[in-house]
Amino acid sequence: METSDKISWYPGHMKRAMERLESRIQDVQLFLELRDARVPFSSKNYHFDNLMDKYQKEKIIIFNKMDICNQEITNTLIEKYRSVGIKCMGLSAKQQFNLSEVLKMSSTVKSAKFATVGLWLMICGMPNVGKSTLINQLRQITPKLNKRQAIAKQQARPCTTKSVVGMKICDEPLAYLVDSPGVMLPNIIDQQVGMKLGLVGCIKDSIVGKDKMIDFMVQQMNQQKVDKYYKFYGINEQPQNGGDLVLNIRDRYYQYNYESTFDMILNDFRQGKLGKVTLDDLSLLS
Repeated sequence: METSDKISWYPGHMKRAMERLESRIQDVQLFLELRDARVPFSSKNYHFDNLMDKYQKEKIIIFNKMDICNQEITNTLIEKYRSVGIKCMGLSAKQQFNLSEVLKMSSTVKSAKFATVGLWLMICGMPNVGKSTLINQLRQITPKLNKRQAIAKQQARPCTTKSVVGMKICDEPLAYLVDSPGVMLPNIIDQQVGMKLGLVGCIKDSIVGKDKMIDFMVQQMNQQKVDKYYKFYGINEQPQNGGDLVLNIRDRYYQYNYESTFDMILNDFRQGKLGKVTLDDLSLLS
């Protein structure tokens, strides 16, 4: 992907979802904007802010996947955000880390208008940031709901949820959460942002290119002095680029299909097996 290239991935269901989301917004008291803690800036979608400003709705920013990011970097960002009055928190929906704080913080920001109606929240974010996982795990920690079957689809690929629906997530206090599909920006001009979003799985691999993402991953890991990504595969010397890493792994594991090697590396990275990293630079705050 050349520097001048832009990434365009805005399937029709995303546009329709934004329209349906706006039609439900009057029923909602508070937004939960979910971002990937590994890309806390890049996974922000300004369309949601525009919608909240238009209807004067408050939001809490939730940085998910704290278990596989560089927590020191992402926690520094959370502290800086809070110091200027931005409501935010970090959690790991998959590991059920800090889940109870979601409803606690939500209740301090907004209370239910009527006890019988409950507090109505809406969750929004880019594809594959963990919205469905968060919903299902919130239900799991609620005693009266934890034996029910998961009702939000969880899959490790973007665009699993394609409609706007509401569901109960807590009995005491009564709370409902309106889920929505992941919505990507119509165009991503910044090449680095596109690479980061592709690498963490917010954009389909075919849009960005698997080999390009792996090359970018190696560059980022080397810059951050993370050596786990190659030692995990039993490689002793630091690869200079993605091609080096792929060839080493193919030789070591006798893989002769490039696609299989690409998929293995990307899946291992996305699961945090190759090291805990935050790809966004906090200097962007200054």
